[in-house]
Amino acid sequence: MKSFTQFLFLLAISLMTNCDNKTGSQGENFTGHVNKVKTTVDDDGALLTFFDGERYPIAPAFVPLPTGDNRPAGWLRTMMENDLRHGIVGALDDLYPGIKADDLYHTARRGGLDDIPEMGDLVLTGAEWETSIMWWNAETTGNWWDGFVRHAYLTNDEDAIQQSRDIVENLLLSQDENGYIGIYKENLRYRHEGSNGELWAQTTAFRMLLAYYEFTKEEKVLEAVESAMTLTMEKYNKNGRNPFELKNAFGGVTHGLMMTDVCETLHRITGKTIYRDYAVYLYRAFSTYDINRAFNDLRYPFLMKKEEPFTGHGVHTYEHLRTLLNAYYSTGYDELKLAYEHALYKLDNCILPSGAGHAMEWIAGLQAEPSTTAAEFCTLLELRNFLGVAAQRTGDLTYADHAEKLTFNGMLGFRNEDGTAIAYGKPDNCYKLDGRALDGDEKEPRYKYSPTHSEPAVCCVPNYTRSFSYYLDQMWGKTPDGLAAILYGPSELKTAFNNVGLKIEQITDYPYSDEVQFKFTTDEPVEMTLYFRRPAWVAAMNFEGVNPDLENGFYKIKKTWRTGDLLKIQFKNEVQKKKYRNGEFYFQRGPLVYALDIPHQRENIVTYPHKGFTDYHCIATNNNHEDLGLSDDLPEFKFIADASPHLTGQVMDVKNGKSKRVRLIPMGKTVLRRITFPSLP
Repeated sequence: MKSFTQFLFLLAISLMTNCDNKTGSQGENFTGHVNKVKTTVDDDGALLTFFDGERYPIAPAFVPLPTGDNRPAGWLRTMMENDLRHGIVGALDDLYPGIKADDLYHTARRGGLDDIPEMGDLVLTGAEWETSIMWWNAETTGNWWDGFVRHAYLTNDEDAIQQSRDIVENLLLSQDENGYIGIYKENLRYRHEGSNGELWAQTTAFRMLLAYYEFTKEEKVLEAVESAMTLTMEKYNKNGRNPFELKNAFGGVTHGLMMTDVCETLHRITGKTIYRDYAVYLYRAFSTYDINRAFNDLRYPFLMKKEEPFTGHGVHTYEHLRTLLNAYYSTGYDELKLAYEHALYKLDNCILPSGAGHAMEWIAGLQAEPSTTAAEFCTLLELRNFLGVAAQRTGDLTYADHAEKLTFNGMLGFRNEDGTAIAYGKPDNCYKLDGRALDGDEKEPRYKYSPTHSEPAVCCVPNYTRSFSYYLDQMWGKTPDGLAAILYGPSELKTAFNNVGLKIEQITDYPYSDEVQFKFTTDEPVEMTLYFRRPAWVAAMNFEGVNPDLENGFYKIKKTWRTGDLLKIQFKNEVQKKKYRNGEFYFQRGPLVYALDIPHQRENIVTYPHKGFTDYHCIATNNNHEDLGLSDDLPEFKFIADASPHLTGQVMDVKNGKSKRVRLIPMGKTVLRRITFPSLP
């Protein structure tokens, strides 16, 4: 028997032509942008013939290490353990029943609208894009699997490790004899005419399986992914069907471009160039047809229009940056180099003081503004993951600086203090989270804290589970002569160089501390070069007992490393008053952006059966954050290094014309906050 929700969905589909008066749970911000399907689809293949030319792959500056080589320590491990054992990482499958109840890769594969699952609080209207609901749980489930499995092994939690094994075994049992792993019955596989989640559902599952393989070295898991990829590459290829040539396309189709993540990982693990080449094919295929403008900012033809801003769904735009960069480095094509430069030019228009790229679902051609253009957590994750990959690939340390700034400010600024909820969307200057739009009373369910966000979509919480587990993968890179510390934070790296096993611990409270200690344990003395990134914001980096050379933004130390070696690095960070593009100023010290914390009261709106989890709004208890500005007549802000490091200084209260002392704390430790201040005459 179908559930009542399924019945309502099918009824909505049948009444599609009479749904004008229905109000969905997505809000007008979403529904007003999602359906920009063209009536006549252009074939831009003639612009892409350069893909047939000779390829000259570019060697990456740093080669990523296997997932699991670098593990959390210190405050980061404590937070990840909490999120797994007591927070949303470990509880999401209980909080959102769709994960456990909908076995969509195995016993509940989709063959049509009759197979639409229970979708929690989602209110549907019968709009055409809602056929996408067939694949939505693949995104939720696959991304949660990915984050959960990584947390389990990175924190060595035995119960979570066993649950991870069960997840993987069920997925492997679902694999058909021809290699298929996916969410569709045979009648829909690789033969959609419209919206589908074929590649996307495989991507989210395969990313998890490859991480599991690297943690466990179980060859059957790698073999399963390679077998499934062989089938997919046979079905979608340059001599056969293009997965992006459809009558219409919504988010699942274009998310499917991220199969390139899987290709990159398989190429790194196996060394097989077929995966690198297939990733290039996918970007070319994606660039050929312009079906739905809402999801394809990174198509090559659009990127050639340098002055045309990004307008699409922000998550797609930011995640597709990885694919473009990968295609350029895999081919060396000048055309893709230019496209990439244009993408970065457009990206700059989207960046907020926190390092986040704005998009409350849609970028919409808007220039980032800290009070009126919010970000959603999914956009933060995808942008940060691009930045981490770009730092490793290019060696350009501006990406690493940006990745740290975004991680420790924008991303941590979405999480509540105990890890039981995150905000779906937030502006940098966040004065309220009351379920209403920033500029009025229109309902906007994304502006609240929740452990699921099941009303708009269960997407941001699963992506939160992937946040620091991917940051750990991006912290180090291999070089021909050693290793490079690209990002900083408390962690423990176990790897080998020239067949000598070694462990490098980063002992630090970074970014809340200005000191990092690198402690070494080696199986035997090993000569190698270590590179340490010099962040752009430091006035100096002092190495105790060493005076290393600075080369391409890295301090370089070549020596024979032994067990017991301890290298201490002291960052000299100064308070920086930084001017944002809107003329307002904010304060940064090291990677941390500082904010005026706004006192608030919490209003619970949903209580879950799982103890300790609620949806809630946050309402400011006073308006002391209003009408404040900066004056050149006031003394500079000072950093106070006490138990809770903060900045202290004076601002002008415009209402009474007097100065007042304020205390600014790291943005990542705030709920409601003010970051930017105007300059007063």
